[in-house]
Parts: sequence; C-alpha cells; structure tokens
Amino acid sequence: MAKPLSLTILYTANIRGDLALLPRLYTFMQQLQGEDRRTTLLLDLGASCAESVWHCRATGGRSTLVVLDGMGYQAANVEGILGCEDRDLLAQQVTLGLVDRAQDWAWQAPAGDPGVRATINPSAQPARLQILLRPADSTCIDGRVLSLQAVAAGQIGEARVELAKRARIAHAARHDLPPGTPPNPSIAGAVEFVESEARYYQTKGL
Repeated sequence: MAKPLSLTILYTANIRGDLALLPRLYTFMQQLQGEDRRTTLLLDLGASCAESVWHCRATGGRSTLVVLDGMGYQAANVEGILGCEDRDLLAQQVTLGLVDRAQDWAWQAPAGDPGVRATINPSAQPARLQILLRPADSTCIDGRVLSLQAVAAGQIGEARVELAKRARIAHAARHDLPPGTPPNPSIAGAVEFVESEARYYQTKGL
C-alpha cells in the first residue's frame, strides 16, 4: 500500500505591513521547514498590509506581498488588500498566488495530483483538500475543508496533513518567533528594495 502524501503547511497572518519582522520570520520559517521543502506550503491568511502604514499606502497594498513572494510563499489572502485590477497587475509580476473571493489557487504537487486548493471560502471546484486562507478558532478539517487557527504577527502556524482517501491532521501547532532570531540577509535586502520603491511612489504621488 502506498504511503499517504504528507503535506506540511506553515502560515502567517496579521503582518499589517511590519516589513522589519519578515527577515527574522524567514530565518525561523526555514528552520521549521527542514531539508525537504517539496511538500511544504507557505501561506498567508490575510491582513498583510494596513492603510495606516506608509509603504502600504504608497504601493496600494503591494509592499508586503512582494516580500512574501521573495520569501517563497505560495499563496496569500489579498481580500481587502488588493482590488481585482491591482490583483491582476501584481499577478503578472509575482509567482505568489493572490487569493480573494474571485480567485482560488491550486497547488502543483511534486508528484501526482493531490488536488489541493487554497481559497477564502469553500469552493465548488473539486479538490481532495481545500485550505481556507482566513484565520479560524482552531485547526480542523470538516469534510475536505481545512481551517487554520489564527496567529499573531510574530507567530508561525503549522499544520501537517496526511492526504489519504480522507485527509487528516497529523500535527498542528503555533510557534512564537524566538528572541534573538537573526534576520536573513537576502530578505533584509528585499525589504530595503521594496521600501525604496515605495518612497519613489510616495514622492511621485503614483
């Protein structure tokens, strides 16, 4: 009998434009991922930017999403962050799946097709597993719909799911970012670039 595919999901939420957090969060996320990253999904459950943060205003909500793309995230909830037109424009520049009420995201598995989709509401599209990209009270599976427990800005959520005929949660946890975690230099550089671009937009009034 074939061993069921085990899918690990690491996720964030409520970053709200705190770009300084992301280089350290990436270092910790890499530690949690371990060596085999082929079956690990990096997801964001929403509120990546906030209108009160200058670079979010200057870039129309794109700033944090661009850094998440550089961190290797596969999909993010952009409902309330990007309008349809802005979502379509950004989608041409990033590999990050931009999910809202009108747009789902499908995972390209390393082998076979387990039929995993990320959506913000249960979708009518057939899938072995639907991952809801919005915070829930707890991590649980209802039928084929996986809900993920809410996390704060300095936390990483984790869920390991076995994709047999009936998906089941093998492990779930929330991890606090350890004090003293060093920032990843590449992501720190990406943050500097995004902030520089945001200042340009702010100066030009774009």
